[in-house]
Amino acid sequence: MRIRRLALAAITALTLAAGVLVATPAPAAQAAGTTYYVDAAGGSDTNSGTSESSAWKSLAKVNALTAGPGDRILLKAGSAFTNQYLDLKGSGSAAEPVLVGRYGTGAKPRIDFGNTSVGGEGFGVRVTNGSWWTISDLEITSGQQPTSIRRNGILILGAGSGGGAFSGISILNNDIHDVFGKDRRTGGINLHARQSAASDPESTWDGVLIQGNTVDNVADTGIQTMTDAFLAGSSWVHTHDAFTNVVIRGNTVTRIHRDGILVRAGVGPLVEYNTTDRIGKYTTVDTSVVNYLPAVSVVAAQWAYYTSGAVFQYNEASRTRRIDGDGQPWDFDVEVTNSVYQYNYSHDNEGGTLLMMDHTSNNVFRYNISQNDLDRSGGAFSIPFGGGALAVYNNTFYRSAGQTGLLTTSNSAGVATYTNNVFVNAASGTYAVGGGAVYANNTFFGTNSSAAPHTGKLTSDPLLAAPGAATSVADAAAAYTLGAASPSRDSGAAVASHGGLDFSGRHVPQGSGPDRGAVEGTPASTLSAETFESGGFGGWAPVTGSWSVGGQPGALRQASTSGEAIATAGSTSWTDYTVSARLAVGTANGNAGVLLRYTDSAHFLLLRVNLATSALELYKRVAGTLTLVATAPATVPTGRLVSLRADVRGSTVTGWLNGAPLLTWTNSVTELTAGKVGVRTASSAAVVDEVVVRG
Repeated sequence: MRIRRLALAAITALTLAAGVLVATPAPAAQAAGTTYYVDAAGGSDTNSGTSESSAWKSLAKVNALTAGPGDRILLKAGSAFTNQYLDLKGSGSAAEPVLVGRYGTGAKPRIDFGNTSVGGEGFGVRVTNGSWWTISDLEITSGQQPTSIRRNGILILGAGSGGGAFSGISILNNDIHDVFGKDRRTGGINLHARQSAASDPESTWDGVLIQGNTVDNVADTGIQTMTDAFLAGSSWVHTHDAFTNVVIRGNTVTRIHRDGILVRAGVGPLVEYNTTDRIGKYTTVDTSVVNYLPAVSVVAAQWAYYTSGAVFQYNEASRTRRIDGDGQPWDFDVEVTNSVYQYNYSHDNEGGTLLMMDHTSNNVFRYNISQNDLDRSGGAFSIPFGGGALAVYNNTFYRSAGQTGLLTTSNSAGVATYTNNVFVNAASGTYAVGGGAVYANNTFFGTNSSAAPHTGKLTSDPLLAAPGAATSVADAAAAYTLGAASPSRDSGAAVASHGGLDFSGRHVPQGSGPDRGAVEGTPASTLSAETFESGGFGGWAPVTGSWSVGGQPGALRQASTSGEAIATAGSTSWTDYTVSARLAVGTANGNAGVLLRYTDSAHFLLLRVNLATSALELYKRVAGTLTLVATAPATVPTGRLVSLRADVRGSTVTGWLNGAPLLTWTNSVTELTAGKVGVRTASSAAVVDEVVVRG
């Protein structure tokens, strides 16, 4: 899969949130459905549409279809479909989703839907009341239109009598730009449960992947999930769980009228590796033509609302505007609980760094770097009265741009606990004292460093490598690494359940003595990072089995369902490292896992998910004998992508699944001390993607 930042050597390994599963089809034989071809220049609507040589010409032919499992709707690369749109009906299946994409070489097919509309609504692509759709590799725009209507680049809609429980939506690698709508239910990519009549059944979605898209110059919102369950008088009940197993990854969202990326009514959404820039009344329009953009009073870059268990990580957010209020990159909004912002980089956002609204609880803000976020909402943190518990630890804050507001915030609800943070205050502003703010082992350097007295406070220079010099998330860890002689090293307080990794992917000590700030020790180095998006094996080599690279999205795929299948990468001299991968087991009761310290097919360590035993299992193979050494319960559905991570340090191996450490084993015998990494299945088909190795 094309995750832009994984190409950067400094990016950290993937660590997905506990419980996040991506509904992605398992490997399958050639789909049984029909492939339809559309060529705007060389096609004809009198053709059959079922071969490249007899392609249709217009999208209207596609709109007359009701798609079924395995159908493929392919638009010719370089085609331009002007004043046209895709209005899609039907559903695929888990094994055979419907694919909308391109064929041939050249530019992405361009859908310019102009001022067209259906029922007073404009869109480039709309799927209504359908499951198991993949929409990829399109360019979508409408341009500046004078008519005030709702417009979306891609709209996934549940509405009317056909609404219900939908699954398996993937929106991949599309370019959406210059789309302008009249209200909040418009923008770039929108999943919307719409209630038009009191009798409409409520729509929900399980398994949504929005990845690798660019969204630029749109109104209202860049990427969002929306349900009318929030409307006054609605009888719908899914205000907290309308969207489950949602992953929003690797998207670039810029020049947006309102919010950048917004997840409403979600359970366990994962938002990672995204970039948002210029959020909040940044669209470029001719106001004599587009004079209907909705009023905007407050915005944020990446945030959740009425959501539990959200994880926002490895994102970058910049230049978010404060409009009458807010203006932060990150926001635990109303009714957000048990959620985490971690490993993110923010800079030059007008409203500060973090907003937390009321009716929130048990949220965590950790291992983030804030460089010159402004404070026009009153300070680095905005925590209104009525919020619940918030833990703020091991972050680094640098300010030198004239900020005068508070660097920390308290209120009478006593919600904020600050631990192991590094504050470098080269501007102005001070720290909240009393009112419930609790501090432990923070470093305050610069202006007002004597404020906020507490045990373990340091006021000496943390000796950051290059404060203020970060230019992107890729080099932020290097800029904010503590100097070797920094008193902030090894002087942090122990934090329970701290996640295990720092901003750069380096291990954090489990006991006492972690560093303060977002970067632990020297940033971890990337030994290997392969996303298989290029269509080749990269540094990987098949050993046994039936391996290929390809599919949509690109991944390493193993098709054989008999015998042992192994592919490897790296060096036999590698010793201590972390390997992470996303994988899906495609065979019922099958298994797949990652190999550690592989020297040959008779000598390795193996961490695998086993669907037959509903377990995460750790094996060692020595002289050809495979021995189970540790196991932990873990239920993984067939065909669902999960995050698997193995840490091997000395004689100890730790196994993680979906961001949670589930097992640890220490070898009492000196063996298997060095070797390559790999992936392995036994009598099982599988998909493997985003394999990252860090030293």
